[in-house]
Amino acid sequence: MMGRFKPLIMIFSILFVAVSIPESNAGNKMPDEKSHKEVNEKDHSLENVLPLDEWSKTEHILKIGDSELRYSANAGVLPVKIGKKGPECRIFFINYNLQGGENLSRPLAFVFNGGPGASSAYLHLAALGPKRILLNGSGSLPAPPGRLIDNMHTWLRFTDLVFIDPVGTGYSRCLPSKCNPEKENNVEAKAWGVREDLASLAKFIRLYLTGTNRWLSPKFVVGESYGGFRVAALSDLLQSEYGIALNGVVLVSPVLEFGLLRGGEYSLLPWIVAIPSYAATARFHGKAEGVISGKENLRIVLQETERFALKELLPALAMGETGALNVRLSSYIGLPADRVARLQSRIPASMFVKELLQEYGRLISLYDGSFTAIDPVPSSPLPPREDPLLIQLNTLLTAGMNSYVREQLKFETDISYEILNKEVSKEWNWKSGLEWGQGYVGVAENLKHSMSTNKHLKAFIAHGVFDLVTPYFGSVVVTRQMSLDPAITPNLILKIYEGGHMFYTHATSREIFFEDARQFFQQALSPK
Repeated sequence: MMGRFKPLIMIFSILFVAVSIPESNAGNKMPDEKSHKEVNEKDHSLENVLPLDEWSKTEHILKIGDSELRYSANAGVLPVKIGKKGPECRIFFINYNLQGGENLSRPLAFVFNGGPGASSAYLHLAALGPKRILLNGSGSLPAPPGRLIDNMHTWLRFTDLVFIDPVGTGYSRCLPSKCNPEKENNVEAKAWGVREDLASLAKFIRLYLTGTNRWLSPKFVVGESYGGFRVAALSDLLQSEYGIALNGVVLVSPVLEFGLLRGGEYSLLPWIVAIPSYAATARFHGKAEGVISGKENLRIVLQETERFALKELLPALAMGETGALNVRLSSYIGLPADRVARLQSRIPASMFVKELLQEYGRLISLYDGSFTAIDPVPSSPLPPREDPLLIQLNTLLTAGMNSYVREQLKFETDISYEILNKEVSKEWNWKSGLEWGQGYVGVAENLKHSMSTNKHLKAFIAHGVFDLVTPYFGSVVVTRQMSLDPAITPNLILKIYEGGHMFYTHATSREIFFEDARQFFQQALSPK
């Protein structure tokens, strides 16, 4: 469990319900007033740390047709200790609770994104929250600065929501040491590791359940990208070490086994799992025969490509005899056969996004192969380091979140809200997730263990067909290898949507995803 892993850097408002944190909660005690003042007098770095009493609470109404959704929104921080000797960190969150009903009977979903280094703003303001940034229906992005609108497909319609910003993202920061605060330039880095990160999130969830008296609520965890990795690991960690059993988990564009996504020249599966998404992207841009549409069952449309990748290309790579397949692979993915031959059927994603539309001077996005952008340096053999879709989406989310928390959630602070903190991924301690000190981290076994232990646990994996960062076929292969017991096999579902890593930026996919999620929650809560 979490025993195989090299780094894969992926990229995947503020409301408050008066939370009472008991002093007796082990490992999460509020700092006493004296020690807090001592640190404050010595170190000005506390200017970047939110105080525990800085909360906001607002009430809102969302009109959906002829009905109204009345809800409260709360924002603040909870204190979490990193390890036994690590710093105390203040983890920022925004929650939404439906009003007018029995609070304890409502399901409660904890939501976060990935990165590592991404805040929860992506799922929050583009998919699940009661407000969202206005996007073009096709998945393309509007001109800045953008604007916020009511989200008719907010998940608040069927679950209360808690959006969590892991340490170093959003407003979440750590206190410097009381002894030598001046020597700690980046105290948050102590929380930036596989196990440290999971422990901090688990402690947060336990503290939140205690402070809001939600222990008897049905519980769900939702995560995107590396957040999906977190979800799989937490489903096991929460029940085994914190006594918290989940009703359901939702993994959006997840990575379950890093070994299937990144490897060297002699790792075969990483060259296979992206092929169906390459093929879907090539079809979308008219570079390969066939059509690709969200109105169809995308797995059926790509069935031939999936079969080719696993049953023909994989054995050929293992035998070192791909020559006979180069023309066919070329016809699927839209690249010239001679280029495929020179690469011996090993097609890097970076090369694919650079060359598929090179004749038109266009790049496609790693995060969504249907998204195109002008190539700023056509003569370069490599794409720009910064993905064009991600840059544009981040600017919209940054403007949207900063406006939302201040104007609608009434949360005032001069601290910078980190939509995507690149320092987190640079400093991330991947080794802390390795049991044997080498290899790639994976959590498929954690998910299998939690589902086998808690036979009521339901899992929903969702992917975008044009995602070239965490291709959907990787999860298809992994879940097949999990070999779940027949009694619980129906508890895991995997669905593919038109779109990319953030497929919910496509209006139709966001709406279908909403309906699928609502049905999933209903099934997870149905009595057995």
